[in-house]
Amino acid sequence: MADESCSTEIQQRRVELVGNYSKHLTHLLDLLFNVGAVTEEDLSLVRGSAVRGERECMRVLLDVLNGRGEEACRAFLYVLPSVQDKTAKLGQANRQEHLKKHKDILARQHGLVDYLSIRRHCLGHDETGCWTDITFSRQAGYASPSQCRHESAGVGDEICIFKDVYENLLCSPASGVNMLSGDAGSGKTTFVRRLVREWAAETNSSKTVLSLSFRELNLITQEQSLQDLLSDHYIHLKPFLPELLNSNPAQFLLILDGLDEFCYPLNFEHTPKCSDPERVQPIQSIVVNLIKGNLLPGVSIFLTSRPHAVTKVPPVLVSQFYSLLGFSVAQQKQYFEQNCSSPEAAEAVLASVSSHKPLLLMCHIPAFCWIVSTALHDGGSCLFPDTAGANSGEKGALKEANQPNSLLGPSEENSKPVTISEIYCCFVKSILLFHVQGRSEGSHLTRLQHAPHVLGEMQPILKSLGAMAFKGLLERRFIFESSDLNSFNLDSANLSQVFLSEILKEDRASLTFEKGFHFIHTSMQEFLAALYYVLQSLSGSDPFSGLKPSTGCSIQNALKQMASAVNKFNTPQRLFRRRIKKALRCGERHQSGHMDLFARFVCGLLVPRTRLILNGFFPDGPKMHLLRCQPSPDPTPPFLLHLLRSQLQSSTLSPERQVNIYHCLYEAQDPGLSQRLRSWMKVLSQQPLDQSSSVNRDWSELAFLLQLSPDLQVLNLEAQGLSADGLRRLLPVLPLFSTLSLGQNPLGSEGASVLSLVLRNPDCRIQRLWVVATGLGCEGLKILVEALKENCTVTDLRMAINKIGDVGAGYLAELLRMNRTLTDIRLRDNLVTDKGAEVLMAALKENTTLEYLWLFDNKFTKDGVKKLKEFAKTRPNLDIKACV
Repeated sequence: MADESCSTEIQQRRVELVGNYSKHLTHLLDLLFNVGAVTEEDLSLVRGSAVRGERECMRVLLDVLNGRGEEACRAFLYVLPSVQDKTAKLGQANRQEHLKKHKDILARQHGLVDYLSIRRHCLGHDETGCWTDITFSRQAGYASPSQCRHESAGVGDEICIFKDVYENLLCSPASGVNMLSGDAGSGKTTFVRRLVREWAAETNSSKTVLSLSFRELNLITQEQSLQDLLSDHYIHLKPFLPELLNSNPAQFLLILDGLDEFCYPLNFEHTPKCSDPERVQPIQSIVVNLIKGNLLPGVSIFLTSRPHAVTKVPPVLVSQFYSLLGFSVAQQKQYFEQNCSSPEAAEAVLASVSSHKPLLLMCHIPAFCWIVSTALHDGGSCLFPDTAGANSGEKGALKEANQPNSLLGPSEENSKPVTISEIYCCFVKSILLFHVQGRSEGSHLTRLQHAPHVLGEMQPILKSLGAMAFKGLLERRFIFESSDLNSFNLDSANLSQVFLSEILKEDRASLTFEKGFHFIHTSMQEFLAALYYVLQSLSGSDPFSGLKPSTGCSIQNALKQMASAVNKFNTPQRLFRRRIKKALRCGERHQSGHMDLFARFVCGLLVPRTRLILNGFFPDGPKMHLLRCQPSPDPTPPFLLHLLRSQLQSSTLSPERQVNIYHCLYEAQDPGLSQRLRSWMKVLSQQPLDQSSSVNRDWSELAFLLQLSPDLQVLNLEAQGLSADGLRRLLPVLPLFSTLSLGQNPLGSEGASVLSLVLRNPDCRIQRLWVVATGLGCEGLKILVEALKENCTVTDLRMAINKIGDVGAGYLAELLRMNRTLTDIRLRDNLVTDKGAEVLMAALKENTTLEYLWLFDNKFTKDGVKKLKEFAKTRPNLDIKACV
């Protein structure tokens, strides 16, 4: 019976044996031959079937064993476990070897990018100190798109850093879709690079990372399967990938970087369901089925996107939503220290940035920090005339051309760039003088002296780059092909490679059949576009004419003749002003905001002081009379200021457009901003205004003007009719004050939500928060308390007359058990009874840091007041004041 069972078992397991052991046939034949179960003739018979595949060979072997009898069948079943174990060990070792190779390849592909070779002291060495940490907010899913979340986290969001996100993605067993949202240059792709690099350095990671960019996926024009897509992308994993994907998808983290750049529509409602990784389908269907969990169920997916594209994915499918809040001030300092050659240079850059709040607020974006550090450090002492170390005559003449503007701070600071336009001019000049032309010790002054010649030589290339950049902005294109460069006579091997980053397309199946290019940062595309626009306008040419495709000569000549006939009725000044109006209207028409920075740059480049940085690039001929802008103390042309100020009077102007106009006025160095700031200062100091200095309660204007007063520490807006919406418009600057006095304004619980954002801000400096009679109520207090549990700066909280009652007293008691920063709380006239007092006293037994608790004019009985006074005697360092 035993002999019969061996033969029978083989017959019963025939399908399984053919399916699972065909790939181990060679090893099986060796073992069976060694034990005498098969002969050489049998081996020849089996191997002779190889032309029909491994499975057919296995079938022949089973037939041979059946013919050989039960002893041969018993020997076969005896050696099967050893074959399986040995093969499994070999397979595991092989897989580990390929996964190690996979880590090495991904680490190389996601290495540090150093466009200008500034950080070469970090590259090739220990990278631990080369990454600057960045601040995130985290919430479960997302409810709606958040276009301005870069300024602060949302209510209830958790603040976290890189380590927290890393552990959640790679060390947690949780699966699902995680999404990271951040503005252009906020560090999304850099975060992905760091994530991959640190995963590759980790020896005991439980998950395997697969990374794809939507830029690469855009190149796939034919249908294919997910398995083919990944196998083509990761050829080194091809032998094991099908088995790995089918066995345990939960061991993978799939990164999909740049959702906003994906050119195919994602239809989550009508895309056919597909759970087969081998099924061929359009690339957008693969993405949809991955995100919905149909393909590779259990896999972790990490999506990155700019805010405007977040809603491409339904909120119900997102399990964790991260927002990049950017650099805090401390992180900015760390970044400058890593990117400057010495601690002294880093301190100088940070001091320059900190003294001008518009720059400080912009520096929360990591890419802007890079541009600022390059502009201010990598030649900052040479880019401006009065710090170049030139001879005194040269120095004096140029310094006279850079007389102070009241917006630019103290006179000794006037040689440093303070507007965004000046920063970018310095950045471009630094690249041209110290990078493209090479860098050598002791040559900075010489290169500066030849700067006009270098800029003049480079003008045609910069002009062509600017034309392509401008055309891309109008078409909302940020990726360019080789044909685009050719149409603008650009060669990717020349200066273009300094401003453009190439998307490498290796020869890997259908993923890699052409090159793509994008500007090193979106803001650089906007700056070069503005540079081109202003250059063309100052030269008397139409900026739009250089963007049109070539037409037949006869048609082109006819168009030129028509344009010439029309222009006879317009003076050069009128044409110039019309073109500037058109540039500013570009920002108005594109409500998405992608032309805002372009408009600011145009305004900045119309200022003689700013253009002087790029002396040699702009025309120096008779056309310059359009602005009467010989290098002189004269500020911005009056027509530009009039145009911008008139736009502010529009009744249909949205708050976002309004803020951008203020930015334009700042770039244009409008002296009227100083007058508006002085008027607001009188309001803030509660001084009476004369008739000429009347101030409308325009909170967007105040938010911007407060950036121009870096020394102001107290923001007093008591009894100014400030609503929650007005408070929200002030949100970017509120964390920067030490005292926030908002009493007697109708803020309510919605205003408390705004304040909670301020208190959670990593850069919050508020020590005194006074919200007397602001209608907070219990609900508003609860929101405020949750934020104060995380805040460690507020020491003085005054919130009289807010009707918090005993419930609100309970919330405060909960806060007192946790908070060790508050020293002074004043709760006059808040409807608190003896019950609320009991709750507060119980909490104060656990709190030893509070020094003042004022409870005048509440609803206490005599007995309640007596208990409070008796409790105060047990706490000599706590001053409790109460009355009946």
